[in-house]
Amino acid sequence: MTLRIGLHRSGGLVSRLIKWQTRSEYSHASLVLPDDTVLESIQGKGVVMGRKVYDAKERVDLFTVIASPSEQAEALAFAKDQVGKGYDYTMVARFLSRRSASRSATGKWFCSELVFAAFKESGVTLLRDTEAWEVSPELLSKSPYLIPAGVKR
Repeated sequence: MTLRIGLHRSGGLVSRLIKWQTRSEYSHASLVLPDDTVLESIQGKGVVMGRKVYDAKERVDLFTVIASPSEQAEALAFAKDQVGKGYDYTMVARFLSRRSASRSATGKWFCSELVFAAFKESGVTLLRDTEAWEVSPELLSKSPYLIPAGVKR
């Protein structure tokens, strides 16, 4: 099994604000399963799974994660257990406002937080000395555990 991370270049208003505030070309992160199904946390829906990466209207850069098959399976299992949980607007607002925050256990996720937490739960820390709620899509792209795997348009 090869679980990939998709970093998206979305164009909506909130996406543009995220890209501007994080000085990034990326505004969204997702997990991409071997069959190209996307597992993600999105505004208005929370954590969902089902669309294909090919359905994305934006450019998606794909990255393979340096992780063992069992670590990838654990990351996917954790992420699947989050399906149905809400979107974490509070922590996204922190990115936009540049306000500091500390994480409380809300049970909600924003996109890159979910991706980072899934791998951390499996024992793969994509970024040292970093908590999941601190990770933007841009910061996630800086992980030394990510290897470019292609682009889906």
